[in-house]
Amino acid sequence: MDALLRGRRLLLSVSLAVATLVACGSPGGQKPVGVSDRAAGRSPSSESPDGGVRDGAASLPAGYRSKFTKVNKARFVSSGHASGRWEADVWANDLAQQALASRSRDVPVGAVIVEEHYERTSDGAAGPVMVMEKREKGFSLHHGDWKWTVVGSAGQLVREGFIEQCAGCHDDAPMDGLFPIVE
Repeated sequence: MDALLRGRRLLLSVSLAVATLVACGSPGGQKPVGVSDRAAGRSPSSESPDGGVRDGAASLPAGYRSKFTKVNKARFVSSGHASGRWEADVWANDLAQQALASRSRDVPVGAVIVEEHYERTSDGAAGPVMVMEKREKGFSLHHGDWKWTVVGSAGQLVREGFIEQCAGCHDDAPMDGLFPIVE
Protein backbone atom coordinates (compact mmCIF):
# COMPACT_ATOMS: atom_id res chain seq x y z
CA MET A 1 0.00 0.00 0.00
CA ASP A 2 2.88 2.36 0.77
CA ALA A 3 4.32 1.80 -2.71
CA LEU A 4 0.95 2.61 -4.29
CA LEU A 5 0.68 5.84 -2.30
CA ARG A 6 4.26 6.84 -3.19
CA GLY A 7 3.54 6.10 -6.84
CA ARG A 8 0.43 8.28 -6.79
CA ARG A 9 2.34 11.12 -5.10
CA LEU A 10 5.12 10.88 -7.69
CA LEU A 11 2.58 10.92 -10.52
CA LEU A 12 0.86 13.95 -8.96
CA SER A 13 4.20 15.78 -8.55
CA VAL A 14 5.20 15.11 -12.15
CA SER A 15 1.74 16.14 -13.38
CA LEU A 16 1.92 19.41 -11.43
CA ALA A 17 5.39 20.17 -12.80
CA VAL A 18 4.23 19.54 -16.37
CA ALA A 19 1.07 21.60 -15.83
CA THR A 20 3.14 24.49 -14.48
CA LEU A 21 5.46 24.43 -17.48
CA VAL A 22 2.53 24.33 -19.89
CA ALA A 23 0.54 27.01 -18.06
CA CYS A 24 3.37 29.41 -17.40
CA GLY A 25 5.32 28.85 -20.57
CA SER A 26 8.54 26.99 -21.13
CA PRO A 27 11.56 27.32 -23.37
CA GLY A 28 10.62 23.95 -24.88
CA GLY A 29 8.14 25.47 -27.30
CA GLN A 30 4.96 25.39 -25.24
CA LYS A 31 2.66 28.32 -25.86
CA PRO A 32 3.22 30.67 -22.90
CA VAL A 33 0.51 32.39 -20.94
CA GLY A 34 -0.16 35.99 -21.92
CA VAL A 35 1.41 36.00 -25.36
CA SER A 36 -0.87 38.02 -27.56
CA ASP A 37 1.23 39.86 -30.09
CA ARG A 38 -1.03 39.29 -33.08
CA ALA A 39 -3.59 41.68 -34.41
CA ALA A 40 -7.06 41.30 -32.94
CA GLY A 41 -8.80 38.25 -34.32
CA ARG A 42 -11.74 36.00 -33.69
CA SER A 43 -11.72 33.46 -30.95
CA PRO A 44 -14.59 31.95 -28.98
CA SER A 45 -13.56 33.81 -25.83
CA SER A 46 -13.29 37.23 -27.48
CA GLU A 47 -16.38 37.33 -29.71
CA SER A 48 -19.24 39.64 -28.86
CA PRO A 49 -22.87 38.50 -29.30
CA ASP A 50 -23.06 40.26 -32.68
CA GLY A 51 -20.07 38.25 -33.98
CA GLY A 52 -17.45 41.01 -33.71
CA VAL A 53 -14.31 40.95 -31.59
CA ARG A 54 -14.83 42.34 -28.09
CA ASP A 55 -12.85 45.38 -27.07
CA GLY A 56 -10.75 44.40 -24.06
CA ALA A 57 -10.71 47.93 -22.62
CA ALA A 58 -14.23 47.39 -21.30
CA SER A 59 -12.91 44.48 -19.20
CA LEU A 60 -10.15 46.54 -17.54
CA PRO A 61 -10.87 48.48 -14.33
CA ALA A 62 -11.87 51.99 -15.40
CA GLY A 63 -9.12 54.53 -14.78
CA TYR A 64 -6.87 52.07 -12.97
CA ARG A 65 -3.75 54.13 -13.70
CA SER A 66 -5.19 57.13 -11.88
CA LYS A 67 -7.23 55.30 -9.21
CA PHE A 68 -4.83 52.45 -8.33
CA THR A 69 -1.31 52.60 -6.93
CA LYS A 70 1.68 51.38 -8.90
CA VAL A 71 3.27 48.94 -6.45
CA ASN A 72 6.64 48.35 -8.11
CA LYS A 73 9.35 51.03 -8.25
CA ALA A 74 10.82 49.84 -11.54
CA ARG A 75 9.69 47.36 -14.15
CA PHE A 76 10.64 43.81 -13.32
CA VAL A 77 10.86 40.60 -15.31
CA SER A 78 7.55 38.74 -15.09
CA SER A 79 9.15 35.31 -14.93
CA GLY A 80 5.85 33.42 -14.72
CA HIS A 81 4.25 35.00 -17.76
CA ALA A 82 5.73 33.67 -20.99
CA SER A 83 8.92 32.47 -19.28
CA GLY A 84 10.32 35.94 -18.74
CA ARG A 85 9.49 37.44 -22.13
CA TRP A 86 7.90 40.47 -20.50
CA GLU A 87 8.82 43.22 -18.07
CA ALA A 88 5.89 44.34 -15.96
CA ASP A 89 4.33 47.16 -14.02
CA VAL A 90 1.78 46.21 -11.35
CA TRP A 91 -1.12 48.41 -10.28
CA ALA A 92 -3.25 47.59 -7.21
CA ASN A 93 -6.42 49.02 -5.74
CA ASP A 94 -6.37 49.85 -2.00
CA LEU A 95 -7.47 46.37 -0.89
CA ALA A 96 -4.87 44.62 -3.04
CA GLN A 97 -2.15 47.09 -2.07
CA GLN A 98 -2.79 46.42 1.62
CA ALA A 99 -2.76 42.65 1.03
CA LEU A 100 0.54 42.85 -0.86
CA ALA A 101 2.14 45.14 1.74
CA SER A 102 1.13 42.87 4.64
CA ARG A 103 1.89 39.68 2.65
CA SER A 104 -1.63 38.56 3.53
CA ARG A 105 -2.63 34.94 3.19
CA ASP A 106 -6.27 36.02 3.04
CA VAL A 107 -6.86 38.62 0.32
CA PRO A 108 -10.20 40.44 0.75
CA VAL A 109 -13.03 40.31 -1.78
CA GLY A 110 -12.74 43.29 -4.11
CA ALA A 111 -8.94 43.31 -4.32
CA VAL A 112 -7.83 43.99 -7.90
CA ILE A 113 -4.35 43.69 -9.44
CA VAL A 114 -3.51 44.89 -12.96
CA GLU A 115 -0.23 43.79 -14.56
CA GLU A 116 0.89 45.61 -17.70
CA HIS A 117 3.51 43.81 -19.81
CA TYR A 118 6.22 45.23 -22.08
CA GLU A 119 8.60 43.41 -24.43
CA ARG A 120 12.08 42.93 -22.98
CA THR A 121 13.57 44.30 -26.19
CA SER A 122 15.00 47.70 -26.96
CA ASP A 123 11.62 48.95 -28.19
CA GLY A 124 9.69 47.88 -25.05
CA ALA A 125 6.49 47.39 -27.06
CA ALA A 126 3.32 46.98 -25.03
CA GLY A 127 2.21 43.42 -24.43
CA PRO A 128 -0.88 41.99 -22.80
CA VAL A 129 -2.57 43.41 -19.72
CA MET A 130 -3.64 40.85 -17.11
CA VAL A 131 -6.09 41.44 -14.28
CA MET A 132 -6.83 39.45 -11.13
CA GLU A 133 -9.95 40.26 -9.12
CA LYS A 134 -10.82 38.56 -5.83
CA ARG A 135 -14.48 37.61 -6.06
CA GLU A 136 -17.08 36.46 -3.55
CA LYS A 137 -16.71 33.06 -1.89
CA GLY A 138 -17.80 30.32 -4.24
CA PHE A 139 -16.85 32.10 -7.51
CA SER A 140 -14.06 29.59 -8.08
CA LEU A 141 -13.98 27.63 -4.85
CA HIS A 142 -10.93 25.48 -5.57
CA HIS A 143 -8.89 28.34 -7.00
CA GLY A 144 -9.12 31.07 -4.39
CA ASP A 145 -12.21 32.73 -5.91
CA TRP A 146 -10.10 34.71 -8.39
CA LYS A 147 -11.38 36.04 -11.71
CA TRP A 148 -8.76 36.59 -14.40
CA THR A 149 -8.85 38.78 -17.47
CA VAL A 150 -6.32 38.89 -20.30
CA VAL A 151 -6.39 41.77 -22.79
CA GLY A 152 -4.08 41.33 -25.77
CA SER A 153 -1.49 43.75 -27.02
CA ALA A 154 -3.87 44.84 -29.78
CA GLY A 155 -6.54 45.71 -27.18
CA GLN A 156 -8.75 42.66 -27.77
CA LEU A 157 -10.28 40.61 -24.98
CA VAL A 158 -8.40 37.31 -25.03
CA ARG A 159 -9.97 35.53 -22.05
CA GLU A 160 -12.03 36.42 -18.99
CA GLY A 161 -13.36 34.51 -15.98
CA PHE A 162 -11.76 31.37 -14.61
CA ILE A 163 -8.61 30.71 -16.65
CA GLU A 164 -7.05 27.33 -15.97
CA GLN A 165 -3.56 28.42 -17.07
CA CYS A 166 -3.62 31.30 -14.57
CA ALA A 167 -4.90 29.08 -11.76
CA GLY A 168 -2.17 26.55 -12.56
CA CYS A 169 0.48 28.94 -11.20
CA HIS A 170 -1.46 31.24 -8.88
CA ASP A 171 -2.89 28.31 -6.89
CA ASP A 172 0.67 27.80 -5.61
CA ALA A 173 1.32 31.46 -4.76
CA PRO A 174 2.26 32.11 -1.12
CA MET A 175 -0.25 34.93 -0.58
CA ASP A 176 -3.75 33.66 -1.47
CA GLY A 177 -3.08 33.63 -5.20
CA LEU A 178 -0.64 36.54 -5.18
CA PHE A 179 3.12 36.53 -5.56
CA PRO A 180 5.13 39.16 -3.68
CA ILE A 181 6.63 41.97 -5.76
CA VAL A 182 10.40 41.43 -5.61
CA GLU A 183 12.61 44.13 -7.03
